[in-house]
Amino acid sequence: MISTIMLNLPVIFMLIVFVGLIVFIVLYLKAFYAARAQKQQKAEEQRARHGGESVLEWSGDYADGAPDGEFGRLVVIVPKKRGDGGARFYEKGLAVDNKRLPYSEVKDIVYSGATPGMKLTLQQMTRDTGVMWIYPKKGSTIGLRGLTYRLDNDTMENIKKGLGFSD
Repeated sequence: MISTIMLNLPVIFMLIVFVGLIVFIVLYLKAFYAARAQKQQKAEEQRARHGGESVLEWSGDYADGAPDGEFGRLVVIVPKKRGDGGARFYEKGLAVDNKRLPYSEVKDIVYSGATPGMKLTLQQMTRDTGVMWIYPKKGSTIGLRGLTYRLDNDTMENIKKGLGFSD
């Protein structure tokens, strides 16, 4: 009796590990989708405040620039580090390089802030720079990286919150 239990001990242990892994994956996915649904609900509440229209709510100073015929008033510009231009955030949409996207087509926005301080190596520079990922409902993701754009943590967080995608 004891010898049969000892022979089956590795099988029992593997079964417990397997069941534990499945439970962990289910709980992780449940938490992930709950957080995502809560974020989407906040974005929908922001849209409802504007009659169902996606608008960038902005409490700071507006950028100087000509309004866009499709997207309206220019709210903020995130300048490039080199050269002219930058990412332009209007009241109803954004223009990054030659990509134009109305806010109604944005599924999610994620911003990972830059870490302050001096970066000595290329690895530190790429790891510690900020990045904003804009996920459209259709098409490829738009990324604003701190290596190319002058990202200000406060401004980028205000853009994300202004569109209702706050955490």
